Amino acid sequence: MMFEIPRPYLLKFDRIAVPMADGRSSRRVLHIAFAFASVMGSEITAITVRDQAKDIMWTNKITVVTNAYKEGLSQSIKVVPKILTSSDVKSALVEELNRHSYDIVIIASEKRSIITRITSGPVSNYVIKRSNIPTALVSVKTQTFPYRTIYIPLSESVNTRGSVAFGLFLKKVTGAKVIFSDLRAFDQNPTHKFSYVFDYMNEIIENFGGDITVRKGGTSSDLKESILSEASNSDADALILGVRSGQNGKIRVNSEIKDLMKTGEFDSILFKK
Repeated sequence: MMFEIPRPYLLKFDRIAVPMADGRSSRRVLHIAFAFASVMGSEITAITVRDQAKDIMWTNKITVVTNAYKEGLSQSIKVVPKILTSSDVKSALVEELNRHSYDIVIIASEKRSIITRITSGPVSNYVIKRSNIPTALVSVKTQTFPYRTIYIPLSESVNTRGSVAFGLFLKKVTGAKVIFSDLRAFDQNPTHKFSYVFDYMNEIIENFGGDITVRKGGTSSDLKESILSEASNSDADALILGVRSGQNGKIRVNSEIKDLMKTGEFDSILFKK
């Protein structure tokens, strides 16, 4: 009998939206989506928004999504290229994401932009704050993909059950190993303590594959420093972080997460369910 995955850890990958621009980061999120599609049979929509006011060179944007379509075709992955035109790129993108029942959006964060002020912040920040669907914001800092080692710190200050699930599914589709670091000692008022991970490890391995290690974390009295040193020492290619939406749907990104998205020699992925 297959083990029933608890609701907070459930994610769907049937329809993945990938907003794209020029550059390496957009290709990374596309390849992450391809990894899911090749195992889960997902359909990918590669979206780009042409800025009515600014985009003179907007043929580049068309090329990005048509190339995504061609690359998908060569791997038998269904990619739907979608080009929107708007004078308000951010709002057009969020409206598209919220209107078309995608299961998940995977977007690259622009450099120097990791969750700055909502109003002036770049497109990716706006998307993670305003989309109504699970969103993975990827800060690309490595050349390595598929990932070999995914580091997941278990502390409610920097992670959620949804983001842990995203990390496990990412492990399943890339064949990476996962290192869980038990940093729950840093949590002042824990609510769920990630008990599923500790109580059902055999079932997790059955569902997501072996090569999962749980370590006692906390090499320093500082949460951020512990995470950075442990992730580097374990040669992580990817660090998984998570935020939850509050009552009003708004998200608050604490300073630890902001710093961890920017630093380190590994990709940092911030997930909101």
